[in-house]
Amino acid sequence: MIKVLVLVHRREGLTHEEFARGYREEVGPAVARSVPGVIRYVQNHHPKGRDGSDAAWDGVGEMWLADMAAWQQVMEFAASEAGRPVVEIEARYIDRRRMTILVCEELVMKDGAGRSQVPA
Repeated sequence: MIKVLVLVHRREGLTHEEFARGYREEVGPAVARSVPGVIRYVQNHHPKGRDGSDAAWDGVGEMWLADMAAWQQVMEFAASEAGRPVVEIEARYIDRRRMTILVCEELVMKDGAGRSQVPA
């Protein structure tokens, strides 16, 4: 299983609230509906600080994929005419120049049922 983490920053000129709404209501559904090979997609939104300060990042998208071939398929989709609508929606909210993409092999150490997979 491959997990892709995408750390995103909001586009200049957007408030924290404008970004959060667009990322949740437009980007998320577009990715979930259109990007091929995605098994699971989750967004993590950075809460605005109580003191009004902004975080170093505004959101993290997580995509679970079967393997590296599926990741290649995602990249080809993003560069294709079919992927253009998703990229255009992202560009309304995300500063793509500052985006960081981490491709990882997920190793579960503990699952939600409390069963640890960490060696004793």
